[in-house]
Amino acid sequence: MVKVVSHVPRNASGGKTQEVNSNGLAEAGKLRIAGRGEWSLGEEGADVWAGAKAGRWLGEWGGAVVRAGLRAWAGSGVKAEGREVGVIGVGGGGSWPDWFEGAGAGEVAEGWRAKSPLWLLERLPNLPFAQLAIEIGAKGPVETLQQRRGAEQEVARRIQRWGSRGVKWVVKVRMTQSGAEAEVWGWGIGK
Repeated sequence: MVKVVSHVPRNASGGKTQEVNSNGLAEAGKLRIAGRGEWSLGEEGADVWAGAKAGRWLGEWGGAVVRAGLRAWAGSGVKAEGREVGVIGVGGGGSWPDWFEGAGAGEVAEGWRAKSPLWLLERLPNLPFAQLAIEIGAKGPVETLQQRRGAEQEVARRIQRWGSRGVKWVVKVRMTQSGAEAEVWGWGIGK
């Protein structure tokens, strides 16, 4: 058994302290929404997309995820990066295109040749959310949950868990029927 002894007082002057409750959750500030953003499919504009690396290959749905997340991040005014920022997504690829249904091997190969070489990447569920993390410099956790009953409650639980592990800001992006919606959640630290 290892015993850890700290000689630094809990309320040392000059530093911020962060109390932890019995559940292990950080209480350095109330969890709040610092910014919101959305992007509709077919929406024109490069306001939040300028300089984004994935603009040419991510596709319409993946682009909506990244654009909504960038819009929310920019609107939040948060100046943080690294391990204190995480990204969680609800929704994401995973479904195959219509031309795959009932097609023979030759038809699949022909359909494949007609597409951009990177079209398959958009079908990976976590890719757009991981790309958003790259764009904003987040090095904390990046997870994707499928849209289903109870997904929003699971997102809330994970955000709380991440907060207890040092993540101060979480960009939550949800795919919708018409594009994507994003929120930046934080504990009011590090703005």
